[in-house]
Amino acid sequence: MSKTVIVVDDSKLSRMHVRGIILRNKPDWTVIEAANSAELYGKLDESDIHIAIIDFNMPGDNGLEAAARLLQAKPDIRVAIITANAQDSVVSGIRALGAAFMPKPLEEEQMARFLTAASLPRRPPPTDGAGGGAG
Repeated sequence: MSKTVIVVDDSKLSRMHVRGIILRNKPDWTVIEAANSAELYGKLDESDIHIAIIDFNMPGDNGLEAAARLLQAKPDIRVAIITANAQDSVVSGIRALGAAFMPKPLEEEQMARFLTAASLPRRPPPTDGAGGGAG
């Protein structure tokens, strides 16, 4: 099934690199681009976006802020955040949103795994595992 992916990065070269990886792995998918979070928000109503790949360091809202706002508006979108900043606070913030952390330099194999996982139906949320419930 074809999906629409938005690539959000202030670097045109980075957007072209990510677009190339996506289309090599999922040639029937549609890729749109945004140079910053404001463009991302503007394109939300223009296309039925399924997956967002967002750079962390951008002018305006950073990738974490953009992803949080995106997920608030469209909770079913799958999100990956790309960054060279692997500080615990950044990585834990990304994971707290339920987004995938993609370290730079970006590896095609890791992106391919994310795209495959993102194309699958969502798993139900985990149970608390406390037991004692009616079964």
